[in-house]
Amino acid sequence: MHPLLDTLKTKFPEAVLAVQEDKQRGDLSVRVAAPRLLEVARFLHDDPVAAFDHITDICSADYPDDQERFEVIYHFLSLPHGIRIRVKARVTEEHPVVPSITSVWKGADFMEREVYDLMGIKFSGHPDLRRILMPEDYDEGHPLRKDFPAEGRGWRSRFDFLPRLDEAPVAETGRDIPEAEKRVFRTEPQPSSSSRRTEELLLNMGPQHPATHGVLRVVLELDGERITKATADLGYLHRGVEKLAEGLAYMQIIPHTDRLDYVCSMTNNYAYVRTVEKLLGLTIPERAEYIRTIVAEMQRIIGHLFWLGTQALDIGAMTVFFWTFREREVLLDLFEKLCGARLTLNYFRIGGVDSDFTPDLVERLRAFLKDFPAHIEEYETLLQTNRIWVARTKDVAVISAEDAINFGLTGPVLRASGVAYDVRKLEPYGAYGKVDWEVPIGKNGDTYDRYWVRMEELRQSSRIIAQCLDQLPEGPIVADAPKIIPPPKAHVMRDMESLIHHFIIFTQGFKPPKGETYCATEAPKGELGFFIISDGSPRPYRMKIRAPSFVHMGAFDHMARGYLISDIVTIFGTYDIVMGECDR
Repeated sequence: MHPLLDTLKTKFPEAVLAVQEDKQRGDLSVRVAAPRLLEVARFLHDDPVAAFDHITDICSADYPDDQERFEVIYHFLSLPHGIRIRVKARVTEEHPVVPSITSVWKGADFMEREVYDLMGIKFSGHPDLRRILMPEDYDEGHPLRKDFPAEGRGWRSRFDFLPRLDEAPVAETGRDIPEAEKRVFRTEPQPSSSSRRTEELLLNMGPQHPATHGVLRVVLELDGERITKATADLGYLHRGVEKLAEGLAYMQIIPHTDRLDYVCSMTNNYAYVRTVEKLLGLTIPERAEYIRTIVAEMQRIIGHLFWLGTQALDIGAMTVFFWTFREREVLLDLFEKLCGARLTLNYFRIGGVDSDFTPDLVERLRAFLKDFPAHIEEYETLLQTNRIWVARTKDVAVISAEDAINFGLTGPVLRASGVAYDVRKLEPYGAYGKVDWEVPIGKNGDTYDRYWVRMEELRQSSRIIAQCLDQLPEGPIVADAPKIIPPPKAHVMRDMESLIHHFIIFTQGFKPPKGETYCATEAPKGELGFFIISDGSPRPYRMKIRAPSFVHMGAFDHMARGYLISDIVTIFGTYDIVMGECDR
């Protein structure tokens, strides 16, 4: 048994109800009594033996037939020790309450609100426990419960301050304005020690797309042009992928992952299939691992180019936008040649990839890598000597390394604060452990450093791709596992046994063993993780997506306070958020 599990059992003999080490998947899990959860969580965070300083995710599962119906599941990461742990607590339907851990990890704020919203579990001591993805007046229940229908219940939003169609119009003169309307539009004088009159103004930012990189609304509280509070209002773009996954076979879920981060579909596919393969204990052929790594890094370059072009456009540099999309088109053409699609790709398969790299593709990719460094220099020449760009990014939206870790930030946003955490280094997968590359880290944790980190990652991704092309081995591109993987289409068309095999796989699916696992992947925006609970059926009993965009929005208020209204657009951009995975 892992020493940490022994330590927890010894220190909390009554609070720790069960411990488990899954050596095959490398998972540690602890079940604790719900009333003692905060005590155990504080120990895991504070004690040097544990040092679980990074909060990865909080999710929940529903077991309607159990007396303790709901299970709250916490994922923590210890950056000093490089290990993960899963902490679970069960509560009843009559009293679905657990202590909030927001006093230990700031990032728990948004995560606990999501569990409350979608499962109905309450967190005592939470500073602002209300719905986060569904409307605040949504009264049809909690969508992730097993007794909630996947098609919904036909609820429609109601705006009480607007007259109904079947009512006579209300005269404007003398009309009482409801509180909901007042909250958005009113300005209230605030007490001031000076003789000058001051006002606090509430301003809606979004959800129009050009300002917020998606359908995101933020309510800004302003003192003059300075931001005193920024309240994110999510949930305008409902995907429902987690709920839909409960009714789909494992292979059918892959196209849905494309629609999460629709700018970087390849890495979404990669993160999902890796989790299923970890659940199955499936070994992937070496050539497939190299191809996966190549296309994932191509996707990282595409994602960073898209971010750079739009961030520059937001700040006023239009030329960079056209140049980055010029290089992006080259790689999208290669994706189209590889799998027939450019944006939503559905290329990865459980056990490998859908199609092989051809000599023509390799040649065209090498030509791109040869020209690409000069283009990076072009971007930097335009931006780093542009005093407007520098003024609007340097010392803006600063977040310290300690706060970034405590909020659960990942990817370039975390590394810009000086934290050298990259899933590809901590838990190498694909071919990342077989090639030479470095993790760029910043110093100041500001918008400029996040720009610089992404620019350096463009160079590192090019290095990784070039080495993978040089080392690309021969061999199959999909695993030999007939119970899981269908036969090649060419065999299906001419061989009856293969046709029957194909029919069974696609009608009945495959059945992973009972169990659960979390698998993290380094996506362009940060750590994209999937947590799957299997009940032994062809469909996941529960699938939770740890989306970096959602987690990063939890730190938005912290990073926006004290800055100007004009800085808000650059702060949206510095996260590189996409609402498809935020409102998954």
